[in-house]
Amino acid sequence: MFYRYSCPACEADLESHPPTLKKTPWYRLHISDRFICPHCGAEIQKRFTIFDGGMAFGLMVLAGSSGFIGIWRLSKYIIPLLGILFALRILAGRLFPVYVRVQK
Repeated sequence: MFYRYSCPACEADLESHPPTLKKTPWYRLHISDRFICPHCGAEIQKRFTIFDGGMAFGLMVLAGSSGFIGIWRLSKYIIPLLGILFALRILAGRLFPVYVRVQK
């Protein structure tokens, strides 16, 4: 069994028994998928889902603020580089998922 298929709380095998999706009320903001471990009931999620959202938010703030205009010469090189890094990070998160505990 690989480390990435184990529950971080009880270290049970999640490959043969996949976790179930946690139900959220309709009125709450849905940021990332959260799962419930079938063995111990711990709340877990896949790694880097919040990091991807934070990186996308940072790019949006940079592109929509006056800071983008102030560094226009550098941004011609920085924005495509950050876009490539963002795409590579999403690809790595899809290929190598790891479950971590939800921090409340």
